Amino acid sequence: MEKAPSLDIDNFSLVRGGLIYQLLVRVGLIKPGSFNVIQRSLFFVFITWLPLLLLSSVEGLAVGTALQVPFLKDIVAYSRFLVAVPVLIMAEVWIDISVKSAVKHFIYSGLVDTAELPDFKAAIREVNKLRDWLLIDGCLLVIAYLLTWIVFSEELSSVTSAWSAYGAGVNKQLTLAGWWYALLSLPIYQFLLYRWLWRFLLWFRFLWRISRLHLQLVPTHADLAGGLGFLGITQILFGSIPFVASAVLSANFCRKVITQGVSITTFQIQIIVFLTLSVIITLAPLLVFSSKMLKVKIWGLRQYGSLVSHHNLLFEQKWVRQEQHKEESPLGSPDISSLADLGASFEAIKKMRIVPFSLSAVIGLGSTIFAPLLPLFFITIPLEQIFDLAKKILFGS
Repeated sequence: MEKAPSLDIDNFSLVRGGLIYQLLVRVGLIKPGSFNVIQRSLFFVFITWLPLLLLSSVEGLAVGTALQVPFLKDIVAYSRFLVAVPVLIMAEVWIDISVKSAVKHFIYSGLVDTAELPDFKAAIREVNKLRDWLLIDGCLLVIAYLLTWIVFSEELSSVTSAWSAYGAGVNKQLTLAGWWYALLSLPIYQFLLYRWLWRFLLWFRFLWRISRLHLQLVPTHADLAGGLGFLGITQILFGSIPFVASAVLSANFCRKVITQGVSITTFQIQIIVFLTLSVIITLAPLLVFSSKMLKVKIWGLRQYGSLVSHHNLLFEQKWVRQEQHKEESPLGSPDISSLADLGASFEAIKKMRIVPFSLSAVIGLGSTIFAPLLPLFFITIPLEQIFDLAKKILFGS
């Protein structure tokens, strides 16, 4: 395979840059050539969840029946700091590796013509420049603290008594654990989430610029996407972001069901809207290729259709009407093979999608996002019914 021209592709990254990234490098939480995700995940758990446990324990708010939601029974805190935060950090590994591989594939596969390489290189530089924009991390932190204030305004007005605030009604005041939660834990979680949304937009921008290039799409490609099928696999990994949101949303709903006796039917519209929008938004960046793929499919149907018609006419004249080579045996004739090959190629073009992802990918993504919501349904169904349903599924009785 011919080696791709030097484009500094190895320097392309959605995650290796920015003010906070450089700070983590300086303190040793990120080392050159390594993501250190385990070490960083533990670090952020230690500064977001562990202090809340210690402070709430000191104040006697970690367990007991005095509160509706003592800290150790707060599934929202678990979902944010023991599930969401580590997933958002570990996602850097699989998403960055997959994205970098996809960028390389554009070159190695020949999708990007040599004449388009300067524009391709410019798109890479733009992403790296926006990723390293010093103001963006500061802006995301400001947004995280603003939305933290909104969240706490809602929690302080809630009728549910929890470890983060004591008192009743408008007289509620933050506990020591509540102050740590408001000033550090919740803003850190939200910052990590919003930073991923920014990276998602960077990837969207990069794909949009690539879609403007004259890509060498092949209508007969085996991936049924003109050669862009690899992007579907990469894009599904961005489902980590709505997965995290789904986990936190599910925990919030579960807490309301348990502590306030709210019916699960109250959330059904919210769940449907959330799942639908999550799948659509996650896959939306790939739709920038749809018009180009449609044009390639139409072109392929016309060109290959004409070729198939001409070939089949010649085949019929030779073997069916026997206008020539009457004594020639059809056994082992390459004409038969070419007829089958052309037919298979035309069928592949007919099946070609106009989006770089399959229905199975959509179902897989939707299932991944829906998975954290399953506990919400389980807590409203008696355990006996769950066992009975499992027996019927497994044993048919």
